[in-house]
Amino acid sequence: MIKIEIFINEVSLKGQYSTQKEFEDALIIIKSIFELINSLKKENIEQKNYYTDVLWDSHVIKDVIFKESFNKIKRKDLKIAIRNIIFNKVNLKDWQEERIHSEEDNFDYLDGEDYKDAANTSLAEATERQLINVDSKYLLINFIDSCFQCQHQEIIGCNSISIVKNNDIENLIQLDSIDKKVGLENWLETSCQLSQFNYDESCTNPPNDKQTILRDTNRFESTQKQHDGRKIYKEKETGYIWYVDNLHYGKSAHLEVFDKTGKNHIGESDLEGKIDRAKSDKNKSV
Repeated sequence: MIKIEIFINEVSLKGQYSTQKEFEDALIIIKSIFELINSLKKENIEQKNYYTDVLWDSHVIKDVIFKESFNKIKRKDLKIAIRNIIFNKVNLKDWQEERIHSEEDNFDYLDGEDYKDAANTSLAEATERQLINVDSKYLLINFIDSCFQCQHQEIIGCNSISIVKNNDIENLIQLDSIDKKVGLENWLETSCQLSQFNYDESCTNPPNDKQTILRDTNRFESTQKQHDGRKIYKEKETGYIWYVDNLHYGKSAHLEVFDKTGKNHIGESDLEGKIDRAKSDKNKSV
């Protein structure tokens, strides 16, 4: 049984948005993240999700707090979705009701080159729980464009937050955090080994798209086209055409990559997006 505790990081809101639209775009990303989080209930995991009421009073736009901007949302579907995600205690609980860390302890987080006070925040609570419950996995959900942009050394799309407890720099704690859905997917695959994102090379079926680099929506966008029963994706930066080869599985599983015209075969890619151009075949086209 995998144990996961997830916290919305209210400290990641520091008035970084210039407009109401930017704030609502950030909420759309939060919505997509929690749609995936809620789907985990089907997995063999013990999961707890937390927030704190302080979030309501966090600044999202200069001199404008979350509560005010939230009330200005005109999209009824988005407003309902965020209310159900964040403020429905069936989905999230206020960790203050189950508080573990002591007010007598000091917690500081690294912001650039400076350490700032994290006492009485989700950062402090997640840190204390990680110190005590080593058998559980902990993750912070950041709002986009926050100060927490230190890239995780092992997980693409995931960041690390450095926390020091009681000014003891030798006992630096690293908290995993994400601010996009793809980061969550990579964290679940790498840190939790969840099968829906992990492809077993002993499998006798080709991988699904989510088990490949195609899950990275920052890099790829899906199209309405298919090839051999597989959805075709376009790489945003290059325009290259990608799809999973439906005829290969197990250790032979791979993706086919073509130029933006679909007439020139670039090569084959492994499931993590590394292209082998030596396997280019001039007889292949989309």
